[in-house]
Amino acid sequence: LALGVAYEWEAQKKFIFPETMPLMKLATTTIDQVPTIRPTMADSMLRCLESDLTCFRSAEEPALCAKEEAAFGPLLSWSADALSLRLGVTETMVLSHPPEAYPRAEELLQEADDWELAALDMAAGVTKSLVVALALAKNRIGAEEACRTARVAEQHQIDEWGEVESGHDLDAADLAVRVGACSAFLRMLGR
Repeated sequence: LALGVAYEWEAQKKFIFPETMPLMKLATTTIDQVPTIRPTMADSMLRCLESDLTCFRSAEEPALCAKEEAAFGPLLSWSADALSLRLGVTETMVLSHPPEAYPRAEELLQEADDWELAALDMAAGVTKSLVVALALAKNRIGAEEACRTARVAEQHQIDEWGEVESGHDLDAADLAVRVGACSAFLRMLGR
């Protein structure tokens, strides 16, 4: 990890661009912030469960619903089986989870050390899913699959209507950098 951060610094030339140093950002966040804001980070990720993308299906678009089920269903099954984190699924805007879901998710976050929590927080925020973040952290999926999963609806719209230049492509690139950094960060730490 130190070597990865060093390479990010080495790539800086005349000006420093922090947005090009995601490993550095994760490392400094872990060292400088996580010890003091752990509860806030955990609360934020628990709130993410209320709108976790893996729990929603597009009932009005059968083709999209099928894609969502194919991408999200296996992750929700894995979450229930491997993590004992059972979540609800909805085709409406109202999502409810079993009562034990929030305490179990809180336990999983408490079990994470500061380094893993920083990566989970970034991954959950950028993918809009604690389930995807946990699957990435627990080696259930890799960075590429996490990105594909996070972009199911967006990719469906691209397939239907075409890509918005300097929109969809930039979103995909940003997601790939952030999720890739979280994955690399965790693997470099031996997770």
